[in-house]
Amino acid sequence: MEAIEVHDPSAGEKNAPGLLVKEVIPDSPASDAGIVPGDRLIAINGFVLRDLIDLEFCQSDSETLVKYKNGDEILFVDIEKDPDISLGIVVDPPPIRRCPNDCEFCFVDQMPDGGRKSLYIRDEDYRYSFLYGNFITLTNLTEKDYQRILEQKLSPLYISVHATALDVRRKILKNEKAPDILPLLKRLAEGGITLHTQIVLTPGVNDMEILERTWRDLLELYPGVGSLAVVPVGLTAHRKGLPDLPLIGKEYAAKMLRNLAAMQKVSLEKTGDPFVFPADEWFVLSEKSFPSLTRYGSLPQLGNGVGLVPLFQRQWKKGMRSVRRSLPAKLVLATGLAFSPYLQELTDLWRQSHLAEKDDFMVLPVCNRYLGLTVTVAGLLSSRDIIAAVKEARLPEGALLCIPDICLRDGTEILIDDGSLTEIAAGTGVKTVAVPSSAREFWLWMNDVSDAAPLREVSA
Repeated sequence: MEAIEVHDPSAGEKNAPGLLVKEVIPDSPASDAGIVPGDRLIAINGFVLRDLIDLEFCQSDSETLVKYKNGDEILFVDIEKDPDISLGIVVDPPPIRRCPNDCEFCFVDQMPDGGRKSLYIRDEDYRYSFLYGNFITLTNLTEKDYQRILEQKLSPLYISVHATALDVRRKILKNEKAPDILPLLKRLAEGGITLHTQIVLTPGVNDMEILERTWRDLLELYPGVGSLAVVPVGLTAHRKGLPDLPLIGKEYAAKMLRNLAAMQKVSLEKTGDPFVFPADEWFVLSEKSFPSLTRYGSLPQLGNGVGLVPLFQRQWKKGMRSVRRSLPAKLVLATGLAFSPYLQELTDLWRQSHLAEKDDFMVLPVCNRYLGLTVTVAGLLSSRDIIAAVKEARLPEGALLCIPDICLRDGTEILIDDGSLTEIAAGTGVKTVAVPSSAREFWLWMNDVSDAAPLREVSA
């Protein structure tokens, strides 16, 4: 794999073309070919690269002619590899497109000041939907975007439908130009794109007959539309200047679960798939037991909080039987108020089966004062609330405070309020560590930290 050098008269221009190479994986095809961080990828097999998706699309070939820039020179290198092996090049994700809608339940509008900067961005980008599972509304795609999605088979995509009735949908999005979504979904589905959809449900707005119509419309597009999640509207304490929206109570949540169970029954009869799924929060709000994990099909919307609790329960019970050593310390597991009762039951089960001491495992429920008491999920915990919870609790001597990695921004130790694990350790005087959020990976860590995601203990 010898690079061919060509002089580039445009070198040094401010808006240089191509994708900047951020990292090259050691011993990868790109590393062996001499590509290094700081190089700029121009094209692969003559296809000019626009973003990370083009790189993923083009590097699937077994033979790739890579055109790239190193300093002032343009280079070409022919790389032969297995089609299933990536080139080993890491580039930044594309600049994110902004959302044209103004939903009354938009989380961005309900954020307090001082949080992570990325949380104040209204994103609406089909590329991030494909890459990371972000939900989009299909309100800002161009014809070129649709052509690209279909050509490159950018599947699956995650779509916020909310309602298929156009007038209701436009009211929810506060966007009178929002297009009718059903023809768009049908076009994508017929083009081989799998779509996972969601409804953020607000009582009195898109429930009752509107919900049933939306479910039936989407079910008609199965299997192109592969699933539908129904998520209760999430409200924080920071809604100054925003319209009042009703909170969802226990009785309403229980009624919704009954309605969704009836929809699942019809869906199973028609397609052999449950298709429509209640988010875990419905069971928490209604104080109802979770169904068997088999009721969640292939778990298509785990990232949307659908089936996380029953999956965690199964993996915990299976994983705890494989523990080959005693606990590395007195573990204090921080979590949100919603999950804390379930986690307490599981740690009690472990304690009983292992005849362990009472304080070997301690569950630390954290009240979310940063966003408001109605926000109870673990992924939105702030450093300041965790510190407050530790100070209010009586932790065992030699405790190790475990923060679920779902609280952290990917690849960092930063929480939603821009605080860090280091600040938590300093503010509590307790050694702190990030632990995997999945039960399976947590038990891997328990057995052998090297088998899990990289973890770093932080001392006060």
